[in-house]
Amino acid sequence: MGRGIISWRSIFKEVRIRSVSSKAKALARKYGYRPYMVERYLRILGYDDTVKLLKSFEKPVKPVIRCNDLRVNCKWLIKRLESLGFRLEYIGWSIHGYRVLESPSSPTIGSTHEYLKGYYYVHRDAAPLIPQLLLLHNNWEGVVLDACAAPGGKATHLAQLLGDRGVVIANDIVLSRLMALISHVLRMGYTNIVVTWCDLRKMPRLVSTRFSRILLDVPCSGEGTIMLDPGRKTRTTQVDLARIVAREIEILQAGLSLLKPGGILAYTTCSIAPEENEYVVSKILSLNPDVKVVEPPIKLLEWSNGVVEYGGLDLDPSTRKCIRIWPHLHGMIGFTICLLTKQ
Repeated sequence: MGRGIISWRSIFKEVRIRSVSSKAKALARKYGYRPYMVERYLRILGYDDTVKLLKSFEKPVKPVIRCNDLRVNCKWLIKRLESLGFRLEYIGWSIHGYRVLESPSSPTIGSTHEYLKGYYYVHRDAAPLIPQLLLLHNNWEGVVLDACAAPGGKATHLAQLLGDRGVVIANDIVLSRLMALISHVLRMGYTNIVVTWCDLRKMPRLVSTRFSRILLDVPCSGEGTIMLDPGRKTRTTQVDLARIVAREIEILQAGLSLLKPGGILAYTTCSIAPEENEYVVSKILSLNPDVKVVEPPIKLLEWSNGVVEYGGLDLDPSTRKCIRIWPHLHGMIGFTICLLTKQ
């Protein structure tokens, strides 16, 4: 693995949008965004799809429950929740996921006795279920590193899919968030999760273990979750974004240092910004000739391909193999997944 540090200033110079069109300015005023964000959408999607995207961010998404079939019969659970006034829709590709279409005034989906007993986990949306299903496709078994695991949705999902065939190392740097993860592990009764507290960027020097499967859901701008947090329309300046991207490159570099040759790392963000996704992956590929983007092993749904052309940036053409979930096309939060391997 090659080593290199890219400064946020150099990233800023490369990704900065210097010219914003009148169309972008008008849409930014109408929907309340920073103009550079809308300009980016226009360049990637065109005007009509940009309007559809902005409108989709004004609509709430329905929460999703993941039935813990290690502890309860899922058919019984759904009947029980329906008797309480919930209306649920099975998500066919998800195995254990159900979208909550309607809820009673009380209890909330996160305060039922069944939730407290650990019979299900509440996800804010279905998109975050995708990478675990890809990583553990075809009943893979072994040790999985969830490198940025808190608050635990993906780690507990990995543990559920593995069952007695493997172990999840659930790591995070934020201690308060790790406490939430531990609470979920205890509530849901998983015995195949080991929790660690470490800055992932230091982990390659601290542990000798290398992993065949790594999930790396990096801290990001959250630009794909505007429907959940409208403040993200204006929170991230272009300087902020460059700093986030620099950190993401460092974290992904560390994650790949922990990957065994021939293993798979799933790099994911809840962002639709190409700077945080295809650009990060392209930079990593340029630093590490032994790293490649791989095709998803199975197509769970009709997702979109990764971006390969944007604003004159030097994006590696193999980022087309990345997965994009667009709110206006897929009815979920914005989400991006890239599967990487190394020789």
